[in-house]
Formats: sequence, C-alpha cells, structure tokens
Amino acid sequence: MSDHPSLAAVVDSLSGSPLSLDAPPSWSQGRTLYGGMTAALGWAATVRELPDLPPLRSVHAAFVGPAAGRLTLAPQVLRRGKSATTIGVDVHGDAGLAARLTFFCGAARESKVTHERVAVPAAPGPDDLPAVLEQGQGPTFAANYDIRHVSGGLPYSGGDPEFLMWARMRDADGADPLVSLIALADVLPPASMPVFPELGVISSLSWSFDLDRRPDDAAAWYLCRATSESTGEGYSRQAMDLWDASGRRILAGRQTVAIFV
Repeated sequence: MSDHPSLAAVVDSLSGSPLSLDAPPSWSQGRTLYGGMTAALGWAATVRELPDLPPLRSVHAAFVGPAAGRLTLAPQVLRRGKSATTIGVDVHGDAGLAARLTFFCGAARESKVTHERVAVPAAPGPDDLPAVLEQGQGPTFAANYDIRHVSGGLPYSGGDPEFLMWARMRDADGADPLVSLIALADVLPPASMPVFPELGVISSLSWSFDLDRRPDDAAAWYLCRATSESTGEGYSRQAMDLWDASGRRILAGRQTVAIFV
C-alpha cells in the first residue's frame, strides 16, 4: 500500500481472521485514525463478513481510544429479526479498544406514512467557491477531501458556531459509495471551533447518524452542515446534516466532542 492510499486501497488491505490492517498515517487525525474512516472501515468489514444484510439505516459510534497501529475489526450479529439486523463491531488498536460501532440494518416495508420535512439550505454550487484548506493545512486526513466554504464561521474566526460546506472525496476510484459516504460524513471540524479563543485540541467521543437514503456515487459532492447547539464544561454537542447535489437529504447525525480550550 502506498504512503497515501485511496479509500478503496485501504479497504482492500483488510485481511485475515479477524480482519485487520495497519492504520494508514495519511488518514490520521492527531494520534488516531480519523473517526469517519474508523466507522467506514467498520462498515466495510461488516459487509465483507456478512454480505447479505438488509440496507443500513443507522450508525452509532463510540470512540473509546486511539485507533493507531495494527487495527483489528470483529463484526458480530447482535440480533437478527424478520426485517432488522443489528451488528456490533469492536475496533482494537495497539493501545486496546479504539471504537465500539453499532450498525442497524432494516429491510424496506410497505407503509402508509411518508413525509420529508427538512429543506436543503440555499447555497451556491461548489465550483463557485474557494477551497477551505490549502495543501498541508488542517489535520492530515483532510488532504483526502475537497472542501468548499459556504457560510458560518471558520475555525478561530469568532463567527457563529456552525458550518455549511460542500465536500467530496478526492480519490474515490473503486470505493463503495456507502463506505465513501460514511468516511466523508464526519469531515467538517467541530462546529464550536469558530468561537475558540485560541488553538485547542478536540476529540470526538460519540457520533451517530440516520440514513434517509443510500448514495450511488462515491465521488459525489455533499452539502454538509454542522451546528453547535450547546458547549460547556469542556464538551460540545452538535447536530449534523448532509444533502446531495440535487437537494435530497442523505443523513442526519449528532456528535459529542471533547474540547480542550
């Protein structure tokens, strides 16, 4: 594997029993693998071991420790019902348990109830906006993404604690669209960062999201919104949403972040 592997190359490196791989440094955030990539690898390992699951509906991730060094991923069926299956995946690194992931899968069922009440924010297209990060800026993993700023404060700017940005994966060749989406869905910085008075360390503690629909293009642009709803006592709680380029919401999420400022 190269020093800067694509998402598909990282997933392809999963091997053995239990499935394992070396955490690629180019996908790191500080001393750990980027959280979105950790969750994406958990799902990739799940479909590798359990290929006949119903569609993914919801994901819960608890980031317990650093996902660094040699990683092992062990999917197991927690419960299989008539239409729903729950999968648990523990991710271990050199320092022990790194993440505990839960994937909820459910077959489609006929229903008399259908509605969608969330409107996409107004935003110019990504081609009309400048890149947020120049080469070498930001956390290491960010080099794998093209990110364009729409509105909200930038980190340390003193602006509102929210972001609206377009994002896409730079090298999505060969990647599964859903694995790519999971890896991208956590790409924005914590939404509280615009009000940081100085440089500070952050650490994601938990992340959950529900899927409205499944993607079909690993290289697609997504309009991403993160809003810090409350911050205090060293923790920030935020809401997260992603829409595709046609204005359909793809997922809605929540995250708790530890902040050291």
